[in-house]
Amino acid sequence: MTDECARCGAAVPADEWHPVATVRDDDGTVEIYDFCSEACRSAWVGREDADD
Repeated sequence: MTDECARCGAAVPADEWHPVATVRDDDGTVEIYDFCSEACRSAWVGREDADD
């Protein structure tokens, strides 16, 4: 868990629920991305899908 939104850099409180996304890299390692809001998560997922 990081304390910073993966999209906008806003603070993500560790003691509250927040949206996340997981990505498995080429080596099989799972990376977890934390977001301050569902809107940031959705925008980040849309950007990641566009890279495919």
